[in-house]
Amino acid sequence: MNQTLGHGGGIAALPPRGIREILSAAFQLYRRSWRTLVAVAAVVVVPLTLLQYLIGHWVRTHGQQLQDQVVSTSFWAVASASLLAALVGLLLYQVLTGAITRTIATEVTGQDLGLEQSYRFGFARLGPILVVSILVGLATLIGLIVFIIPGIYIGVRLAVSIQALVIEGRRGTDAMRRSWDLVGGHWWHAAFTLLVAALLTGVVNAVITAPFSAGAWFIQAVAAAIATTVTLPYGALVGVLLYLDLRARKERLDLDTLKANLHASTA
Repeated sequence: MNQTLGHGGGIAALPPRGIREILSAAFQLYRRSWRTLVAVAAVVVVPLTLLQYLIGHWVRTHGQQLQDQVVSTSFWAVASASLLAALVGLLLYQVLTGAITRTIATEVTGQDLGLEQSYRFGFARLGPILVVSILVGLATLIGLIVFIIPGIYIGVRLAVSIQALVIEGRRGTDAMRRSWDLVGGHWWHAAFTLLVAALLTGVVNAVITAPFSAGAWFIQAVAAAIATTVTLPYGALVGVLLYLDLRARKERLDLDTLKANLHASTA
């Protein structure tokens, strides 16, 4: 089904789309706004990826020494640095999630949020996004522990929780209930959309990183940072467009409604 574009390039009418149409629309939006999307992703992805590879290189280089001196000062320094880096990374990725989701949703309406405004929103919503991410992760993990299939089912039903938070301003379990309701009746559609998008980004990631897999750690880190910076926005685009598609399937969703949601969610 064709999409109707507004004067600013945003989608004025949001009809239900098939998987191929969602993936195609994501590619079109990516091609149109790649500079902004890549910039938003790079701010967090590049330094964290380089730090991750640096710590990994240090541990590999001093591995034997650390085994011989388990309680040495250097061991605890590296352990503390690794834990701190992991915590900072977790928090910054939540900020990135909010920033890039907001950027994409705003871009769909034909507006340009900009890098500074995107991250201002991401930091402002850090707490709620972190809470929802943890709750979704725990629910999915419990399902996987009980049995793999329930975990997959729960993960897909909750897949657009962050989008509901960022776009509609829903918090905590309310955002999760919103995702659960939207995906209900369209589980296979959502699951296959997310699966195909993951496969596409995985292939692109591998194509970028594979030629440098035998290189020095810094070269590998740069390649990994580039690959993630390039592919992450596309996955986020698919997530936002899937969320909008599910709303279009269950309720009337037009450009004015989406703009009103975005405006209200900033309050």
